[in-house]
Amino acid sequence: MVTVSAGQLYAQQAKTYDEAIRLADKNYAENNLLDAKAYYQMALKYKAGDAYAREKMTEVVGKMKASMGKEDEYYDIIDLADVLYDEMALDKAKELYRKALGVIPGDEYAKDQIAKIDKIQSEQKEKLSAFNLAMETGNKLLAENKFDEAISSFSDASVLFPKQPFPREQIELAAKMKDEYEANMVKFEEQMDEAGRYLLIKNYAVALEHYENAYNIFPQNEEVNARIAEIKPKADNQRKYNNIVEAADELYIGKDFMGAMAKYQQAAAIWPENSYPHDMMGKIDDQLALQRKDLDKNYQISVHKADSLLALEEYTAAQGQYNLALTLKPGESYPKNKLAEIDAHFAAQQKEFEANYSHMLAKADSLFDAKQYMTAREQYEFALTIKPEDTYPQKKLKDIEQELALIAEREKQDKEYNDLIAEADQLFSSGHYDLAVSKYKQAQALKSLDDYPKQRIEDIQQILLNAAQQKEIDERYGNQVLLAARLFNEDKLQDAKDAYANALEIKPYELLPKQQIEKIDSIVDMRARQAEIDAAYQVQLNKGDSLLNIQAYEGAIAAYEAALVVKPSGKEAQANVAKARKQKTELEHQIAQQKIYDEAVSKGDMLFESKSYELAKVEFEKAKMARPGESYPQEKIREIDNILVQLAAEQQQRYDEAIMKADEYFTQGNHRDALIEYKTARSIKPDEKYPPAKIAECEKIIEEEMKVIREQYDVVITEADNMYNSKIYDKAIQSYKKAHGMIPDETYAADMIAKITKYLEDNAITDIVNEAVVVHSEEEQKFTFDPIPVKVRKSNYVLIKAKNMGNKPFKIIFTYGSDSGKNGGFPIQIPANTEMNDFIIRVGNQYKWFAEDNNWLSIYPQNGDIEIEVVRITTSN
Repeated sequence: MVTVSAGQLYAQQAKTYDEAIRLADKNYAENNLLDAKAYYQMALKYKAGDAYAREKMTEVVGKMKASMGKEDEYYDIIDLADVLYDEMALDKAKELYRKALGVIPGDEYAKDQIAKIDKIQSEQKEKLSAFNLAMETGNKLLAENKFDEAISSFSDASVLFPKQPFPREQIELAAKMKDEYEANMVKFEEQMDEAGRYLLIKNYAVALEHYENAYNIFPQNEEVNARIAEIKPKADNQRKYNNIVEAADELYIGKDFMGAMAKYQQAAAIWPENSYPHDMMGKIDDQLALQRKDLDKNYQISVHKADSLLALEEYTAAQGQYNLALTLKPGESYPKNKLAEIDAHFAAQQKEFEANYSHMLAKADSLFDAKQYMTAREQYEFALTIKPEDTYPQKKLKDIEQELALIAEREKQDKEYNDLIAEADQLFSSGHYDLAVSKYKQAQALKSLDDYPKQRIEDIQQILLNAAQQKEIDERYGNQVLLAARLFNEDKLQDAKDAYANALEIKPYELLPKQQIEKIDSIVDMRARQAEIDAAYQVQLNKGDSLLNIQAYEGAIAAYEAALVVKPSGKEAQANVAKARKQKTELEHQIAQQKIYDEAVSKGDMLFESKSYELAKVEFEKAKMARPGESYPQEKIREIDNILVQLAAEQQQRYDEAIMKADEYFTQGNHRDALIEYKTARSIKPDEKYPPAKIAECEKIIEEEMKVIREQYDVVITEADNMYNSKIYDKAIQSYKKAHGMIPDETYAADMIAKITKYLEDNAITDIVNEAVVVHSEEEQKFTFDPIPVKVRKSNYVLIKAKNMGNKPFKIIFTYGSDSGKNGGFPIQIPANTEMNDFIIRVGNQYKWFAEDNNWLSIYPQNGDIEIEVVRITTSN
């Protein structure tokens, strides 16, 4: 941009209107726009309102504005191109230099830079490729915390282009990250070692603290996460267990065996693996058995001991002896009266204890109110050792942890605030006012009541009121807004947003850039939401197509319907769901007809092989009706017709053979096969009297055999009914299935299985899976659900409806767990059929099911695909 001083203008002052117009036209023709503008202004002074001078003046101003806009756009492009050139991003830099030539054609600088890039790319193509590969590899290794390998790769890049600063900067960054990582690793390993030492002595609570410290250093470490999940319940149980065992031991020492027994039972429920409570319960049983051997004597001894102890004011020991006496003779009133006296004494003591305990809590509360949190925490923890069941100290301990966290957060905030103020002050001192304002605002956001950032911002605002600085700011701001508007119109939204952000950095108080950024974000968000809808629709559509290709029609229909829920107007899903339903109907019809055909052919072949030709013909005619296009049934019918013609003369021989086989089977005690052969003989010669007589004899014998089976059946049914009445439904179903296999014609077992299944469905708590989903072999799918209420967990069953997608049996592993990890699971065996099978698994008896807040379940098929229609958690209550 060229400027002309007032002195120059007056030195070239035109003396007349005509001279001013002549000089103006001459300069305009030579593109000296500032001089042309000055002379047209002179002409207007000589002839105010002159149309020619005013028109030319408008043209000159328009060209000047266009030229200024092009220069600003050109320099914006060149600046970015130079940065890319310095970083050796030569292809991108060349593209921008060419773009700059489009703004100012023939620009020498841009042409020279393009020539340099062409030369570098021509001469150092392999070197440049190696440089880019080394930098890319280094950045990848750095992201994987492989610092030495990353530094080596960046060093290789630096050797190729020593003048490039970027590899050296990355080497410095990698070295810094390595130091930080190694320091953290030392701290992490120290915490893990400490935790391990405490774990060896089974001090779970302290071990847990060290594992949690290690987690804070490396939250993604799988080992520390697994350890925390493993021992946290143990740490909680350990404290509770110890308190109960101590109380039980005191009762045992005081010979209050019944009270001690109750406490030991509580302890055993908390820590089943620990033998101590079980051993002590055994000792109590032994003690009570010994006492009952000589009842009167031991009763008198216990009463005498109790009276003596009471006289010595040994109330707890006396209470144990009176309880022992009452255990031996529950009807005696004397021990009861004495126990009432002791209870009254303890009640008075408890009242006094409560007063002292309340005083202890009051002291802890005072320390808490005085913000002496560490001392207060000690008091509350001591109070818990006295009354572990009291929730108030537990609540106050949580409050203390929250307060300590707030203090740490405030200290962190103070440091962040002071760092921002120091950085802002440095920027202020160096004249970077806009950046300083940004830092002061960040500090102000942290501490809105502190006046210092506000005062410094006001100081900067006052400085920026200087006219020359303000003019520069206005020009830079205007250029960015114009650039942003052009990029927005070209639908280059991210570039436009960046330009508006640049404008906002120049003038943070302007509304237009903020409004436009919000507008761009809204457009991007709308497009993203639409993209999410399209992606979700496409996922369901692809899922439906995949299932349709493998003829999993129910799953395909469900997937297409899910796609239509996401995008109701989806034409592909509409067409495909209709196609899937049609194919499903056709397949079901084909399967039904094929089943009829296969059964009839199989039975016909069997009857044919057993030479029951008339019966075989009936079956083949049935097969022919089911599948008219099949030639096999018609061929067998013709064959049978021919055989029957031939056998008409052989009837007696066939009859004799059937009788001979039947008699042989009968002699061997194989009455069922004998019955079949006698019936065959009767079908050949219905008028013969021998076959019906033997048939009656066989049926009578079989009936006797069935009585034995019936007795066994009744035993199994009784066992199943007992399981049912005890609400152990999975075992009940196993027994009912066994009974049904013994006498398939009896409907009771099948009815009870259906009754149990319906009962569990009616008492469903939650559905983990409620629409058909296919899980492929060796793939795991996880499903989440809200934790089941504790009070019903022990009576929980899992009801599963599943169908084998293949023709071989296989096993499925079901695993459940919580946020802390896997807790348990169970396998089920899938039979080799294509029917939807019901499986009922009792999980309420699994400790980890009812003890943990499980909220996920995974399904892992082994060696087979499975279609899961329902996974439902239900209860027997």
